[in-house]
Amino acid sequence: MTPPKSKDSTTQVAFRLPEALIERLDRHADRLSAAHPGLEFTRVDAVRTLLTLALDEIEAAEKHGGKR
Repeated sequence: MTPPKSKDSTTQVAFRLPEALIERLDRHADRLSAAHPGLEFTRVDAVRTLLTLALDEIEAAEKHGGKR
C-alpha cells in the first residue's frame, strides 16, 4: 500500500544529487514508513514531503516579516 497522492497533476523532474544525500533521503523514507505502519514511502515521497515542509516554512516566514 502506498501513501495517498495529491489530486494535483504532476510533472516529472530529473536532477542529480550526491550519493550521500540520496542515502539520507532513503533513510527518511524508511523513517516515514516506520512511523506509518501499513504504508510504504518511496524516495519520491520523501523528496515531496521534505520539499513541501521546507517551502511551507519559508513561505510562512516570509508572511511574518522574514523571520523563522
